[in-house]
Amino acid sequence: MPDSATMELKGIHVTDVSGQRRFSLGALPGDTTVTEMLQSIIGKMGLPRNDHAGRPLAYRGRLRREGRHLDGRELVGRSLLENDEVQLHPSVDAGGGL
Repeated sequence: MPDSATMELKGIHVTDVSGQRRFSLGALPGDTTVTEMLQSIIGKMGLPRNDHAGRPLAYRGRLRREGRHLDGRELVGRSLLENDEVQLHPSVDAGGGL
């Protein structure tokens, strides 16, 4: 049986936090990290890369099927299933910049 990290994954859907922007990924290598996946689609979805003060924004993905945030180091082939939906939202650091 092939390792899920080496298989190709299809049909992953990504939305922004409002649900208004939606992007469907084509084939994605299973050994892609969640961070690599997110970085590749932020621009395609037209999401801002910087906050209102010009600081870089970091995005996190929430796997709707499991109701949990994905760790950026996770491999998509081991964490996601075909037709999963990942919701993107900016990572917020409370108290930052004071």
